[in-house]
Amino acid sequence: MNELKVLFSFGLRRRIKDSFLISYGIIMPLIMILLLGYLASGYYTGIEGISSYSYYTVVSLPLYTFFSSITLIYVAREEQLFNAGSRFIVSPIHRSTLVLYKILPSTLVTFAFNLIVMLACKLLFKVNFQGQFLQVLALFGVFGYMSCSLGTFIGLCTKNFMTVKNLVSTPLLIMGFLGGSFFPIGSLGKGFLIASYFSPLTYVNQGLFKLLYDHNNLFYIFALCITLFLGIIFTVGSTIKMQKEAFI
Repeated sequence: MNELKVLFSFGLRRRIKDSFLISYGIIMPLIMILLLGYLASGYYTGIEGISSYSYYTVVSLPLYTFFSSITLIYVAREEQLFNAGSRFIVSPIHRSTLVLYKILPSTLVTFAFNLIVMLACKLLFKVNFQGQFLQVLALFGVFGYMSCSLGTFIGLCTKNFMTVKNLVSTPLLIMGFLGGSFFPIGSLGKGFLIASYFSPLTYVNQGLFKLLYDHNNLFYIFALCITLFLGIIFTVGSTIKMQKEAFI
């Protein structure tokens, strides 16, 4: 436990200054919400609190939280790049501690960045969270944990992780498109609707919309549970795949 506390503090200091996490966590979501919210302002009536800025706040944050998994592919093996992995070889630290050292600081930083963007959207764009601010933030937090776990798992499973990191963005964009992160795809036909269920963003986005505008908690709870379950699966998988020798 003491080892995890030390590593967590060290990891937190590094992640809070990580330019990629800052970009994916704050800069890019705000730009997307500002631009697409403005461009689509004529297509949303604002009835029941659904404005273009509300829509893109709800769908942009999960998308860019998902993109944080790209950063974690690099973070999972960053000691190898800095030739600092030998300290893990000789240290009596359990593999699970090393995995949590990668995942937990990144999850907390991602959570904090989501909170900042939500507050900014509430103040700047008058986004109405229908009194469900904490519930929305909770799902973002759990989805951030799943994304960080996924990135860590991919990073530990691949040898040429820098190449993989550059390739992962394409399937993430496809899943973002299928999840409705750019525009609702329900009008594109049954084929796209079926394909959308292969994207985890579909469940997160639908859970949030049903919570906020249909006042239906069931799908929200389902999305929360399945996302947490996937995060635990990837964490366990990362622990199994973790080899200290990989840091050298």
